[in-house]
Amino acid sequence: MSVFKSLVKLAATASVAGAIAVSPIFTLKAEALTEAQVLERLGSIPVFTITDDKGSPLLGAIPQQPNTKTDDSQLLFFFLGPEEAQQMLSQVQKSNPEVGKKAQIIVRSMNDAYQVIRQNKDKKVLFQFIPAKASIESARTILSAQGVAADKIPNVPVFFAIGGQANSQGLLTMSIDQNGKKEQVVPFFLDKADLQNLLDRASKDQPDITKATKIQVASLFQVLDSMVTKDNKPNPEVERFQFVPSRTSFEYILKNTKQSANPQLAPQTTPAKK
Repeated sequence: MSVFKSLVKLAATASVAGAIAVSPIFTLKAEALTEAQVLERLGSIPVFTITDDKGSPLLGAIPQQPNTKTDDSQLLFFFLGPEEAQQMLSQVQKSNPEVGKKAQIIVRSMNDAYQVIRQNKDKKVLFQFIPAKASIESARTILSAQGVAADKIPNVPVFFAIGGQANSQGLLTMSIDQNGKKEQVVPFFLDKADLQNLLDRASKDQPDITKATKIQVASLFQVLDSMVTKDNKPNPEVERFQFVPSRTSFEYILKNTKQSANPQLAPQTTPAKK
């Protein structure tokens, strides 16, 4: 399924979700997940990267630290928010007009990004995921209230909800329609505001549940790690985990559906200066 179709499906699910509930995760009926299946879940998360007019990503230089060995590695950024990608595009256009006039923002999935990282692991290219600024601020607010140090904030935060009494707390689940069948999923939102909107809507019909529900934050990568055990055996208790992309990303893609016909996501080697 394409990034656009996956995004539309999940965004629609988040906006018209049926009943929510709080369930201990081990009570959910689950099937096994392999590492490949876990990575497929990333297909619903859009990432934005800057490319030239042919779809080849633009690479940045590694900042050199004083008194350190010269590093000729290059950086490829994957942005989780369109605003941050647009800011980078504007910087490129300002600092290098010749390159900037051909630069563009391309939308791909995080699954695509991971495939690129794997294919280029032996090359001098470093990869960095840049979360939306609003997500970082939301994560900082939540964790600061819990006494967590600023340097412990996840690089890529995702937001979920827990509820229930102290001795019977569980994860918030959401009932969705999958191929005509009602299923429970545990949603992890890339944007806290989208989760809050879901809770606000649900509070009209289920005030008792939402009143006792609190939003928490975790690292996307830690959630992914929890979905498959270290020996690559599936963890059936987390099969229901689903990632919900931000509505901001959804709206950006709706407005900017024009993509290059054959974008070339793999980084290209920069010719050495003579």
